[in-house]
Amino acid sequence: MKAPFYRSERRQLNGGRWATVHWVQMAADQLKFEDLHPMNSYIRQQDIARMHYARARARGEESPHILTWTAMQTDRRASQLLPNLNYSTEDGEEIISANSFITYVLRKLLAEGWLQLHEYIGDTYEWKVDLPEQHADWRARAEAVLRWLEEAIQLDLHPNVERGSYQPRVFSPFDARRNFVRIGRCDFVRHFIQNHERKAVFNTSHFLHEHDDLISHHSGYGDALGLMVTANTILRPPVYRRGALLFDGESWRIKTLGLDDISLILPGDITLSNQDGDAYSFQVNPAESRPIALYTRAGALRQSGRALDRTPAEADRWELVLVNRQILSWKRGGAMQIPQNGFVLSMRSDALPPGIAERLIEDAWVEYEFAAEARRAESGIQAGPVLLRGGDDALTGGPSAEEFCASAAGMAGISPVYTDAAEDGARKARTALGIMPHGDLLLAVVDGCNPAHSTQADSAGATLKEVTTWMRAAGAIDALNLSGEGSSHLFIRGGLANTPSDRRGQAGVVYERMLPSIGIVS
Repeated sequence: MKAPFYRSERRQLNGGRWATVHWVQMAADQLKFEDLHPMNSYIRQQDIARMHYARARARGEESPHILTWTAMQTDRRASQLLPNLNYSTEDGEEIISANSFITYVLRKLLAEGWLQLHEYIGDTYEWKVDLPEQHADWRARAEAVLRWLEEAIQLDLHPNVERGSYQPRVFSPFDARRNFVRIGRCDFVRHFIQNHERKAVFNTSHFLHEHDDLISHHSGYGDALGLMVTANTILRPPVYRRGALLFDGESWRIKTLGLDDISLILPGDITLSNQDGDAYSFQVNPAESRPIALYTRAGALRQSGRALDRTPAEADRWELVLVNRQILSWKRGGAMQIPQNGFVLSMRSDALPPGIAERLIEDAWVEYEFAAEARRAESGIQAGPVLLRGGDDALTGGPSAEEFCASAAGMAGISPVYTDAAEDGARKARTALGIMPHGDLLLAVVDGCNPAHSTQADSAGATLKEVTTWMRAAGAIDALNLSGEGSSHLFIRGGLANTPSDRRGQAGVVYERMLPSIGIVS
């Protein structure tokens, strides 16, 4: 097969509803995965601000304001970008990343009501801070951060101040958790399509999107989540144990992977692995203290069914926050907050040779390898849950080993925080990728829409069980669910083939959503 085969169909559902399903069949060697490289910062700020503005209005806020800042694509050390400052948080975390430090400072200014926007004659604007005398230690940090953001034109308010008022806008009270957004690595798929001619392009991995996804100052809207392998290099580790689609150069397979399936390569050629016989072995989310441990937000799932917010407090430990391959901060004594899209490397003070801790903080970088030869892949993406294994329904085959946990009242879950991983759930837009008996791949994209905003012209979407049934009937023997709902996008030869489900409260109005990574059919 040299070209993808595309078709769409309308399927009748129970209850008199219907769903539009798009199918793309491709040869195994035609598919690859790639991260999008963000383009215009202003366009991204405006679109994401409008999305969060619509959410605030839906919550009942009459005149909300959304403050956004666009994180650097290539992060820098906070001490290099903003020298001679205090980079410690109030709970003792030492921040290395400039993106994380700026987020932390802005969130503090907003939460305390210390941030102001001044308008002057001539339609010029200036961000200022007004701090009580007892918090003068924050002034240097606040002024340095605002100065850099204004020079880089990275800070934006939506809607803007009312022109001609010349009255300082004071952000107090301000819901810094829901109306302040750090924008990470994401862009419109359309921008990629305009610059690259491809036969088909579609959405892939889960990513940070909801307010509960952004609880950490190390996380930004649009940051991808889950294993990503390109050109035999692990760009992102499998933070949670979930299904992944892997290519070994000849064929694709679906495996359930987690952090215990990889090794961390540290300075000095020190390898951390899950193998007990190795010199530097670790456990993932151990129940008891270990010399070396990796902690994720899935750490408490089996014991309490809740997400783990922080690592255990323990005096004789030092800990590092890792997102992708970057070390973002460190702390002594445990009790480190765990980001949605990363993990904490926790070590007893004597667990590594002398000097390695200092090297890690100085390099602020690690590499990953698959721990077992059988797991190795030259290309791969992780999402989940797994829908089919060997032709059998994986959703109803007993308790799932995949780590998902939806948010509940007063508790932030594990990203994606709104999920129906092991249940039928409501009908939604879906994307799934299956493997056929002869090795070809089959992509299914189901159009859907929130019933509150749907019209008679809108497809109803599908449950995970319905997608699983349709994939098996089409001949797939293994299948993996990818990101869905408003993220489900399918472009065929440069044109948008499906109808995305993002409505932002406007029935009949379709919005495209920015994504971090894509599948490309060449």
